[in-house]
Formats: sequence, structure tokens, C-alpha cells
Amino acid sequence: MNLHALRIFTKVAKLGGITAAANSMLLSQPAVTIQIRKLENEIGAKLIEGKGRGIQLTPEGKFLYEQGMRLFYLEAQIDEKLDKFLAKADKIHIASSYIPINYILPPIIAKYKLAHPHIEIFVSLGNVQSVEEQVLNYEVDFGFVVQSKIGHTDLQFEKVLDIPFWFIVHPSHPLANQTVTMYELSNEDFIYRERGSSTLDLLESIFYTFNAPLPKLGLQMQGLHESIKVVESGYGMTLAPSYSVSESITSGKLAQVYIEQANIQQSLFICSRKSDLAEQPFIQFLNTHLHKLK
Repeated sequence: MNLHALRIFTKVAKLGGITAAANSMLLSQPAVTIQIRKLENEIGAKLIEGKGRGIQLTPEGKFLYEQGMRLFYLEAQIDEKLDKFLAKADKIHIASSYIPINYILPPIIAKYKLAHPHIEIFVSLGNVQSVEEQVLNYEVDFGFVVQSKIGHTDLQFEKVLDIPFWFIVHPSHPLANQTVTMYELSNEDFIYRERGSSTLDLLESIFYTFNAPLPKLGLQMQGLHESIKVVESGYGMTLAPSYSVSESITSGKLAQVYIEQANIQQSLFICSRKSDLAEQPFIQFLNTHLHKLK
């Protein structure tokens, strides 16, 4: 495949138009158009279609754009790693969902940095989907996600530990410190997380598993911390990882609601590319310290 034409195509797809891509790459519009046509003829499929003043990717075009971006991210990563190798420097890029980076990873990262002061560490925060995409696109070295269901043909997931999830309320709530059934929770005002949150997926799966109606939507909050603060202020109930609420329960700001015959948890996974053969030294370091997290 002509990589020059592929690079031009990915720029057109990314910027949403031939004119923008031509200006960005200091090429003429006809030159860009010719390269796109050559690429289409080479692979035997139409890649873009006109849409108003811009373009729209065909299904084949969308697939090739995603694969091309991964290729060029990998190219950039190779250049960066070579530069670091020649300069005897090192960097680690990590993507993480909210729970690991706020409640589990900081002490491990701190200890690793103290043991390896010369290594630069960069951490980005995102939801599970964005973390997986960053790993796939070679934007980061690996990621950390908390979820109950995993699966991607190009990724591997190594389980780190299980994280208990608790239903929590204000201590003045009638169900505080009580043991109840899932059906009883269906009548409670509940604080839901935003769509796309793994905690929301977990909540829905729990009630479906017990064949119980979902609880009433009292509020929908974007963010775990924000949801917990609403409960601390005296309203409703929410589902939260134990790491995020154990101190507040101990101090009396929150109370737990116990569920009959339910062990609710999600797992923390290290997410990496199947094509990566060598294990990252940071992951090796993490694995030796897992007993302190459990």
C-alpha cells in the first residue's frame, strides 16, 4: 500500500475536507484528490463521498482511517522511543479510568517514581472506551480500567484485583446499615451516573440479574465524587467503589446498605496491546506490590 497516499487520506479524514488537508500539508487540492483516487484504485473500494462542502467516509474509508491512524501513531512512538534510547532517557504514558487513578494507582506511581527518578511519567484520565482507544492507537503504553465485562480482539487484559462496590446512603436514611433485598431498593430515589460509566453498567446489570426493576432516577450526575457528595448532603442512594467511600463510612458521613445474597464487585485490569511482547517494567513493579492493594 502507498503509505504517502494513506497519510494524505488520513489527514483528509481527520480534518473533514480536501481543502483543509491540502492547506495543512502544503499541497494543492488536485494533488490531494489524485492521491485519494490512487489509493481507492489500489484497494478497490471508494473511501470518501462528498457531503455539502466537506466529505463523508464510507464504511471502507472509516476502517482504513482507523487502521492508518494506528499505523502513524506507532510510527511516532517508534521515533520517540528511539530518541529516548539514544538520549538514555525514558518516559511512561499511562491512560486510566477514574477509579484507578484516584484511589488505587497514586501510591504505586509515587513509589515507582521515587525508585526511578529519571523516568518521566504522564497519566491521562478518561472513561473505559477512551482508555482502550488510546492503547489501541499507540497514544499510551498501557491503560488501567475498571469494568465487569472485557473483550477486544487487539487488546489483552490482565486482572489486578477485585474492587467491592457498595450501596451507600446518608446515616439518617431509613435503610442505613440495614440488610435488604434488591426489590426493596427499586423504590428508592437513586443517583445515577452518566451514560457510558462502567458504574452505571454495573448498576443496571445487578438489577437485571436479580430480575428487579431499576430504582427511581432521582438525579443523574457526571462523576463519582459528585454523586458521593450529594449522598453525603442527605439525598438519595448511589453505588460506589469501596475505596472511594470507606473513610466516609468510618467517620460517619455515609452508611452502607447491605444486600441479601449479593456480592457486588468489578475488576481492575491492566489493558495493553497483544502485539507488545515485552512487559513494561512499571507493570512488573505493580505486580510485586499487589498484596498491598488487596
